[in-house]
Amino acid sequence: MLTSLFNFIGKIFPVIFVIVVAPFFFMGGPSAYSSKLFGALWNCGHIAFFTMLMFVLNKKLDFRNWRIALAVGAAVFVGGGLIEIIQSYVGRDGNWSDLMLDLTGAWVGIFWVQPGNKWVWLGRILSIFLLAPNFFIVLNEARYEYVAIRQFPLLAGFESPLELLGQKRKFELSDAFYSEGTHSVKVHLTTDRYSGITFNRLFNDWSSYKSLHFDIYNPESDSFEMNIRINDVQHQLRGWRAEDRFSGTFSIKTGWNHIAIFIDDIQNAPKGRKMNLAEISQLVIFAKQLPKERTIYLDNLHLE
Repeated sequence: MLTSLFNFIGKIFPVIFVIVVAPFFFMGGPSAYSSKLFGALWNCGHIAFFTMLMFVLNKKLDFRNWRIALAVGAAVFVGGGLIEIIQSYVGRDGNWSDLMLDLTGAWVGIFWVQPGNKWVWLGRILSIFLLAPNFFIVLNEARYEYVAIRQFPLLAGFESPLELLGQKRKFELSDAFYSEGTHSVKVHLTTDRYSGITFNRLFNDWSSYKSLHFDIYNPESDSFEMNIRINDVQHQLRGWRAEDRFSGTFSIKTGWNHIAIFIDDIQNAPKGRKMNLAEISQLVIFAKQLPKERTIYLDNLHLE
């Protein structure tokens, strides 16, 4: 009895999954400011959908025939490409890396749905290899969010390279100067118009705190000015206007500089509205067009 039930579920589940998941190619999904872990898991849906679709098609098609398998792969390539094009017209961002996820899901299904032989097992190994990058993305994002939640209200202590995950520039941790723990992050400032470090994946609910703090070490003998910019999710939707965010300037003297900013000042900075402290999306610490290159050490970014 149980065997028959499990066989029935095994047959009907892929069909139900494909029907239920298909609409989500054109609705819902992560925004630019959603959790990166949510985005990584959402991308896994491409793989899961096309894997289940192959299980459904296996009832009608013989994937042991390499011509059929190749034709289905080509159809997934064309169909996946059309999905990405359509997404760009329905308020979603078409992303061609998703097409590779679609193909990966199809190959997983094609090779794992049919009986094994040496060529099928070669395809299975290849499909697992193709799954690995996405698996490690999800794993790293899960580790990052676990650490971020566990150490909050410390936003970044720079004790692990994991805290720099997703940075567009390459930064290095340093044990030369630090105000807490055993490391800080070394930030090289150039003579470009803007130069600094951007955080766009910090724990974003600051509503229960009174002030933001961080420490900057200046190893040189002269002072200079730096800037900070903080915005919420609404700032992007309102066109990135300068008057719609918090901006501040502070002097960096020789040695350690302990910077404190009141959360009320951040909340009241946008013109005509209050910043949503539960949806802080970006913090940038930077210098403007320095006359010479410099190096600073940033540490202990936290809320109190």
